[in-house]
Amino acid sequence: MPLFALKSLAQTAALEDAAGDHKRSVRAEQFRFSEKAVYFPAFPGTQYLPYAALSSVISRNTAISVKGTCGKQLPMVRVRMYYDGGEFYKDFLFEKQRAADKLLDAVRGYDPAISVERDTTPFGS
Repeated sequence: MPLFALKSLAQTAALEDAAGDHKRSVRAEQFRFSEKAVYFPAFPGTQYLPYAALSSVISRNTAISVKGTCGKQLPMVRVRMYYDGGEFYKDFLFEKQRAADKLLDAVRGYDPAISVERDTTPFGS
Protein backbone atom coordinates (compact mmCIF):
# COMPACT_ATOMS: atom_id res chain seq x y z
CA MET A 1 0.00 0.00 0.00
CA PRO A 2 1.51 3.36 -1.00
CA LEU A 3 2.16 5.96 1.64
CA PHE A 4 0.33 8.65 -0.36
CA ALA A 5 -2.68 8.16 -2.64
CA LEU A 6 -2.22 8.72 -6.36
CA LYS A 7 -3.32 12.23 -7.36
CA SER A 8 -4.53 13.46 -10.74
CA LEU A 9 -2.72 16.46 -12.16
CA ALA A 10 -5.79 17.41 -14.20
CA GLN A 11 -8.77 19.16 -12.65
CA THR A 12 -11.22 17.93 -15.32
CA ALA A 13 -10.57 14.17 -15.14
CA ALA A 14 -9.56 11.49 -12.67
CA LEU A 15 -9.46 7.69 -12.69
CA GLU A 16 -11.81 5.71 -10.49
CA ASP A 17 -9.24 2.97 -9.80
CA ALA A 18 -5.91 4.76 -10.18
CA ALA A 19 -4.06 2.29 -7.95
CA GLY A 20 -5.23 -0.68 -10.01
CA ASP A 21 -4.38 1.08 -13.25
CA HIS A 22 -0.94 1.97 -11.88
CA LYS A 23 -0.30 -1.73 -11.15
CA ARG A 24 -1.07 -2.56 -14.79
CA SER A 25 1.18 0.23 -16.11
CA VAL A 26 4.41 -0.27 -18.06
CA ARG A 27 7.72 1.52 -17.47
CA ALA A 28 9.17 3.90 -20.07
CA GLU A 29 12.43 5.19 -18.57
CA GLN A 30 11.52 7.07 -15.33
CA PHE A 31 7.78 7.25 -16.12
CA ARG A 32 5.01 4.66 -16.20
CA PHE A 33 2.04 4.60 -18.55
CA SER A 34 -1.07 2.49 -19.02
CA GLU A 35 -4.06 2.45 -21.36
CA LYS A 36 -5.64 5.34 -19.41
CA ALA A 37 -2.90 7.55 -17.88
CA VAL A 38 0.78 8.41 -17.55
CA TYR A 39 2.31 8.25 -14.05
CA PHE A 40 5.29 10.27 -12.85
CA PRO A 41 7.17 10.80 -9.60
CA ALA A 42 6.17 13.93 -7.67
CA PHE A 43 6.29 15.22 -4.12
CA PRO A 44 4.65 13.82 -2.14
CA GLY A 45 3.93 10.48 -3.78
CA THR A 46 3.09 9.76 -7.40
CA GLN A 47 0.86 11.84 -9.66
CA TYR A 48 -0.80 10.91 -12.93
CA LEU A 49 -2.20 12.63 -15.99
CA PRO A 50 -5.28 10.86 -17.42
CA TYR A 51 -5.53 10.75 -21.20
CA ALA A 52 -9.18 11.85 -20.92
CA ALA A 53 -7.98 15.35 -19.92
CA LEU A 54 -5.60 15.76 -22.88
CA SER A 55 -6.30 18.15 -25.72
CA SER A 56 -3.02 17.73 -27.66
CA VAL A 57 0.43 16.15 -27.42
CA ILE A 58 3.62 17.36 -29.09
CA SER A 59 7.03 15.64 -29.16
CA ARG A 60 10.20 17.57 -30.00
CA ASN A 61 13.88 16.69 -30.18
CA THR A 62 15.80 18.87 -27.75
CA ALA A 63 19.01 18.87 -25.74
CA ILE A 64 20.05 19.62 -22.17
CA SER A 65 23.21 21.62 -21.62
CA VAL A 66 25.57 20.06 -19.14
CA LYS A 67 27.40 22.55 -16.91
CA GLY A 68 31.18 22.48 -17.10
CA THR A 69 31.49 20.39 -20.26
CA CYS A 70 32.59 23.07 -22.75
CA GLY A 71 29.21 23.43 -24.43
CA LYS A 72 28.32 19.76 -24.69
CA GLN A 73 24.67 18.79 -24.69
CA LEU A 74 22.74 15.61 -24.03
CA PRO A 75 20.13 14.81 -26.72
CA MET A 76 16.63 14.32 -25.31
CA VAL A 77 13.05 13.95 -26.53
CA ARG A 78 10.51 16.28 -24.90
CA VAL A 79 6.86 15.20 -24.90
CA ARG A 80 4.57 18.09 -23.97
CA MET A 81 1.02 17.15 -23.01
CA TYR A 82 -1.60 19.91 -22.98
CA TYR A 83 -4.52 19.20 -20.65
CA ASP A 84 -7.64 20.84 -19.16
CA GLY A 85 -8.61 22.44 -22.45
CA GLY A 86 -5.05 23.33 -23.44
CA GLU A 87 -4.69 25.80 -20.59
CA PHE A 88 -1.96 23.79 -18.82
CA TYR A 89 0.83 21.48 -19.94
CA LYS A 90 3.24 18.91 -18.50
CA ASP A 91 6.63 18.07 -20.03
CA PHE A 92 8.12 14.58 -20.02
CA LEU A 93 11.80 14.17 -20.98
CA PHE A 94 13.09 10.91 -22.48
CA GLU A 95 16.60 9.85 -23.43
CA LYS A 96 15.45 7.54 -26.23
CA GLN A 97 12.98 8.18 -29.04
CA ARG A 98 11.48 4.68 -28.74
CA ALA A 99 10.47 5.30 -25.10
CA ALA A 100 8.70 8.52 -26.11
CA ASP A 101 7.03 6.69 -29.01
CA LYS A 102 5.58 4.10 -26.61
CA LEU A 103 3.86 6.88 -24.66
CA LEU A 104 2.65 8.61 -27.84
CA ASP A 105 1.26 5.31 -29.15
CA ALA A 106 -0.62 4.75 -25.87
CA VAL A 107 -2.22 8.20 -26.14
CA ARG A 108 -3.13 7.57 -29.79
CA GLY A 109 -4.59 4.16 -28.85
CA TYR A 110 -6.73 5.71 -26.11
CA ASP A 111 -8.35 8.32 -28.38
CA PRO A 112 -7.32 8.85 -32.02
CA ALA A 113 -9.05 12.27 -31.92
CA ILE A 114 -6.34 13.68 -29.61
CA SER A 115 -3.87 15.67 -31.71
CA VAL A 116 -0.47 13.89 -31.51
CA GLU A 117 2.41 15.62 -33.30
CA ARG A 118 5.73 13.74 -33.60
CA ASP A 119 9.09 15.33 -34.39
CA THR A 120 10.79 13.14 -36.98
CA THR A 121 13.89 15.30 -37.57
CA PRO A 122 17.19 13.76 -36.51
CA PHE A 123 19.03 15.14 -33.48
CA GLY A 124 21.24 18.13 -34.19
CA SER A 125 19.20 19.41 -37.15
